[in-house]
Amino acid sequence: MSIQEDISSARRASAYESFGETPANVATASTESTGDHAAEDNSVIVLKSCPQIQASRRERGTPLAGAVFIVVNACLGAGLLNFPAAFQGAGGNAVGVSMEVIFLVFGAVAALIMAYCSDLFRVSTYQDVVQTVCGHNFGILCDLAIILYTFGTCITFIIIVGDQVDKVMQWAAGVDFCYHWYMNRKFTMSVISILIILPLCIPKDIGFQKYASFLGVASILYVTVIVSVKYYIGGYPTADVVTSPKTFTDVFIAVPTVCFGFQYHISAVPVYASMRKRNLGSLSVVMFFAMVIAMLVYTVTGVYGGLTFGSSVTSDVLLSYDANDISVTIGRAALTLDILTSYPILHFCGRTVLDGFYVRWRRLSAEDNLRQEFVRRVVQTMAWFWLSLFFAIMIPNIGLVISVIGGLAAVFIMVFPGFCLIQAVLLQQPSDNVHKDRALLVLGVLYVFLGTLILGENTALAIIDDMNGKNSLKQICTVP
Repeated sequence: MSIQEDISSARRASAYESFGETPANVATASTESTGDHAAEDNSVIVLKSCPQIQASRRERGTPLAGAVFIVVNACLGAGLLNFPAAFQGAGGNAVGVSMEVIFLVFGAVAALIMAYCSDLFRVSTYQDVVQTVCGHNFGILCDLAIILYTFGTCITFIIIVGDQVDKVMQWAAGVDFCYHWYMNRKFTMSVISILIILPLCIPKDIGFQKYASFLGVASILYVTVIVSVKYYIGGYPTADVVTSPKTFTDVFIAVPTVCFGFQYHISAVPVYASMRKRNLGSLSVVMFFAMVIAMLVYTVTGVYGGLTFGSSVTSDVLLSYDANDISVTIGRAALTLDILTSYPILHFCGRTVLDGFYVRWRRLSAEDNLRQEFVRRVVQTMAWFWLSLFFAIMIPNIGLVISVIGGLAAVFIMVFPGFCLIQAVLLQQPSDNVHKDRALLVLGVLYVFLGTLILGENTALAIIDDMNGKNSLKQICTVP
């Protein structure tokens, strides 16, 4: 057994024993609680953004094309709607695209780092890599970060649903629709969430949503096409397009949105573990094609949305279009349907991590874990749902949420991979190439520094903007 295997086994054992369990007990509880069939059915969906369920069966393996699709699907999402506003706020399309390229490169290298560490220590999920390489305390921090990130994304989903429904109500009843209580934003968001999202969150098996990812990609591509076509068709007032940042700090406005858009790393490790040809060369090919596709989609939407509406573009670009535009309305409907099915998947991911953390903290045996599973699941689901709905009603727009969870995305893209790279170099036996080891250590330190800086900067800017009223609610219709 190699030194990496010794350290990996010891750390995994100590992580469970510190909570009073052995790895065997945890494995037994997990198998009894979920069942082999459920894990197999859920694997395809959860790869979209959730690391808890293993990838497709290793004996089959995921082909390169399938891996590209999964990574693209993990990238593309609700953050797309905020790219035009982010580009304009940062100083124009040139600045926004430059930020995209920078974070695309950093993100791709980070995915390769995590894949390298997963090979080195023989683990297959993002949080297992962090816990095995960096230790138990970092594993807990990673779990908490995943919970916060998925929870924040769920809040964003509900806000977007409210945005799209407002436009539909405006189309159906005119600009004063909110004076009817049954068309008011708070009421419509609550009813739709309670009747559709909540029932989909309660089941233990989410295998029935295995086709949601295809709908998600289709709706995102449709929005991209609509935004670009509408620019050439015209019909909107001449836009005051921003071409350069007013101050140097404006450049950082695009960072949260770009980080949020290119955060696929939680999915990248299980995708790599499931690949038919599991090696860093094959993963590099997957990353190249996936990032080219994702960047094209984000760039086209960000550039043409900005050229159409300029500095007046809303944080959700679809809100800037006429409510009576049928083609845009179709896009709103498709995007809303995708979000209604994506929320349960993200909730499932966060709930799985939260429940595992609770089970280890309470030192539940396999029998107690199985007996209490239903009650825990219902309580966790209800608390998660009602809190996310409350924040979605109170928070003005997706820009504010993305500015916070975008900074948290930098933790997954830079901080954890940086620490993993540092630890991996230090834990290995010294190589003959000392300069290579030093270069890797410097790269790891750089990742940790930049990720921490982005997290702090984004959080501070979000607080300052909120205090200055920049995130004030700009609804289509408001009741005095």
